[in-house]
Amino acid sequence: MILVLFLIGDVSLSGVNTTHLWLQTPGWASQFYNEAEADLYIDDFRVGARFLLDAENIRDTLTRTEIVQRYLSYETDNVSLRLGNFYETLGQGLALASFEDKSLRCDRNLDGGRLNWENDYLGVGLMAGRMLEEDHVSRSDWIYAAEVALWPADALDFGAVYLRQDATRDADTLFGRAFEEWVEENFTLRVWRFDLIAAAAQRFTWGRQSADGWVGVDNIAGLGLTASLSYSQQGIGILFEVKDYNGLAGGINAPAPCNPDGESINEGADERGYNVAVNLAPWNWLWIDASYSSAWDSTKESTLDRLGVEPRIDVAGHTFIPFFTWIDREIPGASNPQNDMMEAGLSYETLIGQVSLHTKGAYRNVTEAAESWNELRPLLEVGWKEFLVSAGGVAKLHDGADSLELWPWGAVRYNAYPWEIMFSYGLFKGEYICKNGVCAYELPFEGFKADLTLYF
Repeated sequence: MILVLFLIGDVSLSGVNTTHLWLQTPGWASQFYNEAEADLYIDDFRVGARFLLDAENIRDTLTRTEIVQRYLSYETDNVSLRLGNFYETLGQGLALASFEDKSLRCDRNLDGGRLNWENDYLGVGLMAGRMLEEDHVSRSDWIYAAEVALWPADALDFGAVYLRQDATRDADTLFGRAFEEWVEENFTLRVWRFDLIAAAAQRFTWGRQSADGWVGVDNIAGLGLTASLSYSQQGIGILFEVKDYNGLAGGINAPAPCNPDGESINEGADERGYNVAVNLAPWNWLWIDASYSSAWDSTKESTLDRLGVEPRIDVAGHTFIPFFTWIDREIPGASNPQNDMMEAGLSYETLIGQVSLHTKGAYRNVTEAAESWNELRPLLEVGWKEFLVSAGGVAKLHDGADSLELWPWGAVRYNAYPWEIMFSYGLFKGEYICKNGVCAYELPFEGFKADLTLYF
């Protein structure tokens, strides 16, 4: 078999194996997770698969041992074809955003096929597939999409997307008909030092989901608009973004939120706002990043405001980064119960010979509906060649109480190709994290963790 492959043409194999081991205290209960992914290249062809052994229930309750992805692809300078599992974001992601984020435990891979053709001025794409749903087991009904992109000049791009999702389950009263259609139009204009990007999306839903499937009531006519204008020159960068979404929370898309942390009010169901970001470098030793964003729904009952300032000062091989973040959050019923958060601190970095040093101290004041508290978050990292030793933690003090909660931890990391190895032990508080408008909790953990990654 190997001889046959070499007679066919150039053959190469690459992949990555990732292993996570938890020993949870008290009791030292063990949890195990392993993911292996391999890609075989034969000239213009590529075949690959991902094998998953998930025997942990710390991050979720799903355990499984199976091949979760497999694909076959063919790619030349102008044509690409892929069958099996793939990820695809069409246009600005207002209609379709299929992506994976392991920190969020989010996997929206599509199972189907896509075909793309392009030349210097025109690109055409066709795709069909079923998206993996939040339970990581079932898949959506079939999604069909077509995309056209035009590049008539270096300074101008146009794009259009049409997407249709059919009702195909036995209980669906719309069997054989579209219950959802999307259209997106976008363009990019580059003039001198300015870049203008704009997109609009329309969503038409011919029904709503019920316990028995899709029924033809409560139709949705959604509309989304997004635009950004940026200016850049040496030492100055300015970005202004506006968003206006109504009825775009489709579960298969990811309307970009105004918040630079990636947090959305309701994933595009009823959200509008803006973001202003400024980057300044007046001298070669000073950089300043600052931003302010504000988002709200049509009733103004849900609001999300964020202000962030982060200068960077380089002096004789020493880097100082003071930072300040303020968040005012009022989102009734949100999975994140925090209302307000203020964080301020200082980071310091330097290199002494082959030894790197990084220290960071942060103070947080957090307010929820029922309580408020203060946090101190120290961090120390010392690196030498391929090794990095870290120690940090969180000290939490409740307002009006003498109780002090501590989450100390330590870690050792080795990073030299083809290995990345990290061992850590302690109490990990967990965090609320957001990306692409999708949010999740990184759950608390107490005990020992081993993370091993091997590239080949």
